[in-house]
Amino acid sequence: MKEVKLLSLNLINFKGVKQFTFEPCAKNVRVFGDNETGKTTLFDSFIWLLFDKDSQNKKDFSIKTLVNGKEIHNLNHEVEASFTVDGSPVTLRKVYKERWTRKRGAATQEFTGHETDYFVDGVPSKKKEYTDTVDSIVQEDVFKLLTSPTFFNEQMKWQDRRATLLQICGDISDDEVFQLNNELKALPLILKGKKIEDYRKILASRRKEINDELERIPVRIDEAQKSIPEMDVDIDSLKTKVTEIDTEIDVNVSLIAKIKNGTTVLEKERDLQNIENDFLNMKRDYESDSKEKVYQIRAKLQEEQSNASIMCAEINGFKQSITFANQQLNRLDEERTQLLADFNHVKALEFRHEVACECPACGQALPEDEVGAARQKALEQFNTEKSSKLKSINDRGMAIKGKREKVLGEIERYNAEIDKTQPNYDEKVKSVQKLTEQLSAQERSVKDVSESTDYQSLLSRKQTILQEIQNLKEHAQQAVRDVETTLSGLKQEKTNIQVELAKFANIESIQTRIADLSDQEKLLGGEFEKLEHHLYLTEQFIRAKVELLEERINSKFQHARFKMFAVQINGGLQEVCETTYKGVPFSSLNNAARINVGIDIINTLATHYGIRAPIFVDNAEAVTRLIDSDSQLISLVVSENDKQLRVEGN
Repeated sequence: MKEVKLLSLNLINFKGVKQFTFEPCAKNVRVFGDNETGKTTLFDSFIWLLFDKDSQNKKDFSIKTLVNGKEIHNLNHEVEASFTVDGSPVTLRKVYKERWTRKRGAATQEFTGHETDYFVDGVPSKKKEYTDTVDSIVQEDVFKLLTSPTFFNEQMKWQDRRATLLQICGDISDDEVFQLNNELKALPLILKGKKIEDYRKILASRRKEINDELERIPVRIDEAQKSIPEMDVDIDSLKTKVTEIDTEIDVNVSLIAKIKNGTTVLEKERDLQNIENDFLNMKRDYESDSKEKVYQIRAKLQEEQSNASIMCAEINGFKQSITFANQQLNRLDEERTQLLADFNHVKALEFRHEVACECPACGQALPEDEVGAARQKALEQFNTEKSSKLKSINDRGMAIKGKREKVLGEIERYNAEIDKTQPNYDEKVKSVQKLTEQLSAQERSVKDVSESTDYQSLLSRKQTILQEIQNLKEHAQQAVRDVETTLSGLKQEKTNIQVELAKFANIESIQTRIADLSDQEKLLGGEFEKLEHHLYLTEQFIRAKVELLEERINSKFQHARFKMFAVQINGGLQEVCETTYKGVPFSSLNNAARINVGIDIINTLATHYGIRAPIFVDNAEAVTRLIDSDSQLISLVVSENDKQLRVEGN
């Protein structure tokens, strides 16, 4: 536990105090003084020395000396304090002064602002070094909590107070609440991993949706009921009439079909079909024997023709290949003839050398040895080129020879194939000719059924029946027209009734819609009740958590108690942070209770932060007895008789 105690505090020209030395010597003391004698100024100077603010946490306050409301210039405003930090002495000093500057050519100085000098243990320091020293002792936000009994409750926002308490005591986990309350053990399954706050938002949103929908459904049902037309006609009677008309329409449609395909006509058509069957049977009986032989010969003929065609195609293919090969031979022979001519031409070439015997530069005759060397070089080059050309021609000739031999081999092979296939083909041709003659002879021997007396009798009967069917159909056309007229009238009557029914066609859909809305209303009502139960469980959870949290927080304090939640009109809970003492809110406490509650809070905060600092108790005259504290207590007591500050040991 770090312990900071104030040894002395020296003020010079600070907020109207010309000079005052306060020496509590690290002990609890009481400072007496009438109003406006500088008691609060001691606390202001102490805070200003450390943090550039007054005891009310204001930064824009004046520390300069005033006379008749005007600042006195050329005065230094100084505060110096000596502390012990865990027994080690530390001295801090800060001097606030005016800055005067003489401009070039001016006879007098001008006031141009203020500046502050900083000292640590008597050593001049920069501002950052000074603030780093202060921060090493204690952070500003913590120090203010530990030095003023009213700072926590009167100067901190309630959200910050709440956060500080939760930091001290730790929050309550959801699992702890679930385990301690049997009623809430089903809540984790309902939450499905969501946070209570998020799930309550979902519940609120869904409850609002359902509530809005439940308000709209009766309106929709009423609108639907009003849209149902008054029943001035018998709908069921009209529907029955439509059914009867449909039956009559079906009867008349069937009647037309029967007229067009009447019974007599059907019978005649059956007779006609029987005659056709007799034709087939008669023809089959006449031709059965001779036709079977024709079919056999024709099948064999087709087989032989197919084989002959295949062989003919093979022979023609070989002949085409031979023709192509002969064309290749002709081309190769032409190339060989050309190569032979080229060879003889190159071989007949003779060396000729013509060279200038004079120097092209000076015109003098060249030496004979140079002329001879040039001729020899040209001869060698000529012979080399000639040999190369002859060799190239010879190589090409050998290649042509190889190709020619290959083509001759192919021609020989094709001729062999023709020789092998031709006899078989000739045999197939003879077979085809023979089968063709047999087929013609067999077909001539087939009996012609149409020449028989029975066939002619059936044919005459067929013509008679066809004429009878035509006559029946021609007389039926007028009957069909009469039935179609009746059918048209029935269809028109049905259309008229359907037009009437259409006016009431949506009644059933409206009634179905009303039933659906009623069912939806019941379902939403059930869901709303379920959501209400879930909401109740979340509120029970919050209340249980509130009780646990407040119990844990309050257990850290001897006198102060804290209300962390407020119950709203709708039964919900709102986060708050209100300090109470014996059930009385802090705002309604008297000064004595406020001070003691503040000291109680400081005691707990000091333990949590691990540091004790001097506590300045303003208006301490209101307290007959301060509660115990291990921190240094500096009580500022209003005393009308003390026109100058007086310090007493506690």
